[in-house]
Amino acid sequence: MAEIIWAKEIRPGMTYLDGKGNIFKVIENTFNKTCQAKAVIKVRVRNLRKGGVSWEVLSEDKYEKAETQTPTMTFSYIDGDNYVFMDETTYEQVEVPLSKLEWEKNFLVEGGTVRMLKYGDEILGIDLPDKVTLVVKEAENAVRGDTANAASKKAWLANGFEVKVPQFIEAGEKIILSTVDGTYSGREGKTK
Repeated sequence: MAEIIWAKEIRPGMTYLDGKGNIFKVIENTFNKTCQAKAVIKVRVRNLRKGGVSWEVLSEDKYEKAETQTPTMTFSYIDGDNYVFMDETTYEQVEVPLSKLEWEKNFLVEGGTVRMLKYGDEILGIDLPDKVTLVVKEAENAVRGDTANAASKKAWLANGFEVKVPQFIEAGEKIILSTVDGTYSGREGKTK
């Protein structure tokens, strides 16, 4: 029997079914109540089946909670248009099509661990950690004297992902990126 949750109980991190075939993961929620009007509950959600982020107004009182599993997986390699992951407990290999990892592929490193997001036997995608450390393959030259307003320049990772970094970052350095929006968060140092 599926667990039913009230709209007012829905919190960030929860997943629920909307009754139209969508599985939503809640990113944030708001609750507005005025004296004379019914409460309005808005949630910012990621559609786990179709991708994309949107705001939804919860018009119904009850929703079915989507029981998702998140086994820890290791990214192994790319096989054509599929990314291959290995379950760390069963050693089973799972292929995920590139179409389900359009954003996430920018932060994957061979041997890195992620959480696979599954609903029953259906693979919905992967959950990345909030921040990842990656190596800069190439960086623009710093513009001498350009220090106003936290000047930045372009840098590229080994997978071709472009990111804005501070002027002092050079090729070969390990930088920390936010997986939410792909922005620079810090650095760890040079690789050998």
